[in-house]
Amino acid sequence: MRKRKLILIFIAFGASFIIMIAVSLFSISRFSMFTGYSDELLHSNRVIRTLYKTEVFLKDMDRWERGYILTSDTSYLKVMNSVIDSIYPSLYVLEKLLADNAEQRKNIIALKNSIALRINYSLDNIDYIDSTRSKVASPYYFEGRKYMIAANKIMRDMHNTENILLSQRYKKQQFYEKLTTQTIKSLLLIFCTVTLFLFVLLMKLIRSGMIYQEELNSKIADLKKSHLELQDIAYAISHDLQEPLRKIQVFSNMLIVRKKTNNAEETKTTLQRINSFASRMQLLIADLVSLTNLIKTDEQKKPTDLNKVIDEIVSDIQQVIAEKDAIVKVEPLPLVLGYEPQLAILFRALFDNALKFTRDANSPIIAIKYENVVGNEIPGAGPTLRKKRFHCITVADNGIGFDNKYISNIFKIFRRLHAEQSQYEGKGIGLAICQRIIANHDGYIDAEGVPGAGAIFRLYFPIE
Repeated sequence: MRKRKLILIFIAFGASFIIMIAVSLFSISRFSMFTGYSDELLHSNRVIRTLYKTEVFLKDMDRWERGYILTSDTSYLKVMNSVIDSIYPSLYVLEKLLADNAEQRKNIIALKNSIALRINYSLDNIDYIDSTRSKVASPYYFEGRKYMIAANKIMRDMHNTENILLSQRYKKQQFYEKLTTQTIKSLLLIFCTVTLFLFVLLMKLIRSGMIYQEELNSKIADLKKSHLELQDIAYAISHDLQEPLRKIQVFSNMLIVRKKTNNAEETKTTLQRINSFASRMQLLIADLVSLTNLIKTDEQKKPTDLNKVIDEIVSDIQQVIAEKDAIVKVEPLPLVLGYEPQLAILFRALFDNALKFTRDANSPIIAIKYENVVGNEIPGAGPTLRKKRFHCITVADNGIGFDNKYISNIFKIFRRLHAEQSQYEGKGIGLAICQRIIANHDGYIDAEGVPGAGAIFRLYFPIE
């Protein structure tokens, strides 16, 4: 499944990469067209400005020429010569700007000829005025005016041509500007959509990987627990079971020795002790078998009503509850997915624990509560379980409690915290069985004790 997701991510990434390259190339092409028409638009505007400037120069030349004719003031003549000197660079700029337009090239040639003739006739008119000292314009002036009018007509035609080009280029520039904007928006939309799609796929893959890793870690932890349980069983076999066996051997040897004395009373006592230790060893073996049977189960989990489980346990131990004058408080409990026989063993062990380790002065109180919690409230929960929800069943009592510094030993088999107190019976395997049952349900168990005040056991069952 994860391999299929990886292949899907690679295909999606490849497709998105090709799409983005294609759209990017298209966007670059559209943008190039847009910038091209923008440059042409600027070119047309420059041509029009230069034509206006040339037209102004011609008008100024005519005005300063007439001023000189009327006043013979040489200052007019100086300005007119300055204007003539400015006309030629303007014509050069026009010629350069219109080099790529055949129609406008013809116009610029005609314009240059008309302006050149206009300037020549103007200079001839100045020479005539200077030589005759006349205050009336000469025929040269009127001939020059004809060429000025012709030049103005050519420039108007050039204006019209350039205005038409300007309008066309402006429309195309606007079109490609919109197209470029839409293309870029589409590119961003496609990029964001594909990126989001890939991000979601990647996050799902990472999440599934984290869940898989968490499940693997959980299995490894369960395997370690099973290994530790097997080590405890091996320890129990090598130590706890050896003790009654050694005593059986000791008393058997004593029996052999005493047989010679024919002391019936001593023989009877010895046989009773042998039988007692044999029974103890049998119980220890039975408990070990019960624990090992819980390490692996072939049953299927089923929805189990914990209210029903607790009711049956309370009914079975009603006589003990009455003898100890115990009080049992049970809140409504949920359905959990689990193994009903194992859950019955689990809660029966916790009840037995609460009723066994009691203080003589107080009546035992057993309180069972329920709440729905998030995984981050569970000590030791992995990162992928912190957002999952759990059924938390709390079993609290007011018994003798225990010191929390012994918490690491409380769930180990045959490790009794109150061994020195002979009035408390038991073999120290009940809580080990509880931990194994909780592990079989993929849950957690923790405990908290206060010496002389009681103990609290919290059971966490995952909400499937």
